[in-house]
Amino acid sequence: MSNANELKEKLRSIRDNNWIIPEEVNNYELALQCLDNIGSVDAELRDNLILELLCNMIIEKKLTDKEVKDILEIILSEKHLFYNIGKIEDDSVFNRSFSMLIVECIVYSHNENEVKLFNEAEIIRIYKAVIRYLNEEKDVRGYVMVKGWAHTVAHTADALEELVSCKEIKERELIEILNGIKKKVGINYYVYVNNEEERLVTTTINVIERKVISKEKILNWIKGFENMEKIGVYPEDHNLICNHKGFLSALYFRLKRRSGTEEFLHAIEEVINKTTPKHFQ
Repeated sequence: MSNANELKEKLRSIRDNNWIIPEEVNNYELALQCLDNIGSVDAELRDNLILELLCNMIIEKKLTDKEVKDILEIILSEKHLFYNIGKIEDDSVFNRSFSMLIVECIVYSHNENEVKLFNEAEIIRIYKAVIRYLNEEKDVRGYVMVKGWAHTVAHTADALEELVSCKEIKERELIEILNGIKKKVGINYYVYVNNEEERLVTTTINVIERKVISKEKILNWIKGFENMEKIGVYPEDHNLICNHKGFLSALYFRLKRRSGTEEFLHAIEEVINKTTPKHFQ
């Protein structure tokens, strides 16, 4: 039996026992074993077992603070979050994408606990790694047949959502997050079909509701979506228009359910009206 299959059976047993780890098992060693297999193309092992157990261990404090920090160092390395970064339609995407969910889980734990795990410099370092990843990841597939979720854009949005909640993240970083989202929405080689835009909108709403960035700057950011970099080629221009409209429409209806957003709604309407092809107006 391979190591991955042995791990799968061990994790199934732990899951079936309400995620209680046997006393004879060293928690940190088990966590490291999970990290070694986090990029598995076996969706059950990767998503339902490894991810669930690691997040349970982090949130329920089954690991020491030092062990969690050590895990973060491993996750942020070229062996995980940046492993084969830039490759497209390659199985390495699962390693990167699910490493990002561990980053999200660790930052969530930091935010939820009264005694914070990280200082300001450490949070900024995590933030810079996530932003770098957002900008450098090219494999934006959502669901991959047989192998399950890749979903790099959605997972990155989830991590950014947690970072936005950190008091250490201030206006400069929040603006950079918005600009990173706009750049990711503006790709022309893929159309988002697995609710990636909704996850990006959640992060955007959290940025707005921090009330750190002025209304004027938010409006200018929205109006900036008019400047689509079309290249006069199909399907690239079509993909770009679809991604812009999908994101802005999702943002519009999310904002519509909130008070005091009329100016934002009007700005979104103007952008959509200006960028929708004439035969659809």
